Parts: sequence; C-alpha cells; structure tokens
Amino acid sequence: MNDVRTIAVLGAGTGAGATTLVVALACRAHAAARRVAAIDADPCGGGLDIAFGIETEPGIRWEDLLGSDGPLDGARLVERLPACDDGPAVVSFGRQWCTVDAELLERTLRGIRQVHELVLVDVGRHDLSPAALADYDDVLLVARGTASGLAAAGATAQRIERVPRLVVRGGNRAAAGEAAAALGLHLAALLPTDRRLALDAERGVPAGARTRSAYVGECDTLLRDLLLRDEAAA
Repeated sequence: MNDVRTIAVLGAGTGAGATTLVVALACRAHAAARRVAAIDADPCGGGLDIAFGIETEPGIRWEDLLGSDGPLDGARLVERLPACDDGPAVVSFGRQWCTVDAELLERTLRGIRQVHELVLVDVGRHDLSPAALADYDDVLLVARGTASGLAAAGATAQRIERVPRLVVRGGNRAAAGEAAAALGLHLAALLPTDRRLALDAERGVPAGARTRSAYVGECDTLLRDLLLRDEAAA
C-alpha cells in the first residue's frame, strides 16, 4: 500500500504512558475509518493485547510467528490476528516469553504496511539504537510532565540520536512548551491527566474508546497533525 506512515512511540522512563498513547491513537484512527495497525515491540510490556482488552480473543501472537521465514503476506496475517474485524489490527506478545529479532520485526512491518495506511509501534526501551529507529517516519517520545519525567525525556532524546516529537502527559502547556524548547524538541501534544483511563483499563476498555474526553480530543488533534504532515510531504 502506498503512502504508509509508520510511527514509533516510546516512553521517557517507566509509566510515561507510551502504550496508552499507542492504543488511543490506534482506536481514534480506526474510528476515523483509517486502516491502522498497532505493533507490540516491547517484550517486557506485558502484551499490547491486554491494553486493547482483547487478551482472551483467539488469534496469533509473536510466539506463533517464531521460526517463520520469507515474506509475510499482510492480508493473510491480519486475518489471523485477534479482533481484526471490529478494531485496529494488533500484533502483540502473548503470555509466553519470546524474543523478536530485528529481522522478524522488519518482515512483519513490511507485511502489515501492505494493507494499512498507519502503523503505530510500541517500541519499548530495550533497543533504542539508531539502527532500530532509523526506518520510522516519526518518533513520538512520551514523558510525564514532571521535572523527573522531562529530564528522562532529555536523556532519552540524546540516547536515540534523532529528534523525536515530544508528547507530555500532565502539567500545563506553558511549562511543557518551555521544557520542550530547552530540550530542543517540538511539543507535539500535551495530554491531560484522565483518571478514567486506569479504570477503563481494568475493565478491558481501551484508551481512545471514549468519544468525549479531553484526552481523546488531544489524541484526535495529534493524529490529524501526524497524518496531515504526511499528506503535505507527499
């Protein structure tokens, strides 16, 4: 598929909210009739399927793709994923520990890109080497709006050796903008604190499922910005 946008999302430290943002952006894109997939590239994250509330749904996970070789057919792969008919396509780790090497991840991304226009990758923090992030169109760096959270954003930005777009969770816009400027980063979004997100997660309701919340409104604005930037570049 032409004009596919692939975006890496990573957190500046633990508990930054990167996985929640991946889920919310994927759900909002799906609600806007975009062909969207969410890819779990964080083996220590517990499983992206849990964040989507589909952990009990049948379908293949990463452990089922181990040992495969050659190109992956994107359409056939999506048919075998959990909950592919009524939500974003989700490639997730399951409850069995496994390691996904760079070659398998790349083949999977190549297949998924065949049939989607937006691919969101929860990259975790286990491999932030320049090579691991080189092929993404954008990198979103999610940080808590606290002094320690923003300091972690600065350290992470230096580590990945490319300029990410900063997403701050909590705090106020003026302070977040000043911090982004001091770090030499563009403030892509300020996500308000929403206590309902934790309650929804416990109930298996994915972030972004609510149509009326300040958090969802910011995610919609960020999503439009990401997609419009791609269309303008084309």
